[in-house]
Amino acid sequence: MAQCKRCNSDDVVKRGFVRHKQRYQCKEYDYHFVSGDGRVKASLPVKKALVVILYSLGKASFGMLGKLFDRSRSLTYRWIVAHGELLPGWSAIAMLQPSAGSMIK
Repeated sequence: MAQCKRCNSDDVVKRGFVRHKQRYQCKEYDYHFVSGDGRVKASLPVKKALVVILYSLGKASFGMLGKLFDRSRSLTYRWIVAHGELLPGWSAIAMLQPSAGSMIK
């Protein structure tokens, strides 16, 4: 039998079919899920890591990364912020502030 994707409980029941796949319901959290849901591609973590690396090297903008990976520039920004928040002393506001050397006098 399937396990709940949210709480890993074995207390689940079958609740029909969705997209030709078996649908389940967790009895603890009343959470519905599909077993074997293949909507997440295996290449996504690799793309996220590459976006973060290219941006951190200063070689690419959000727009260019979005075009390169066929994603929106706002999504690439969210990926970078999500990975940056894992670093100590990092803030998204400081990332967007212009440095003193880049200002035109």
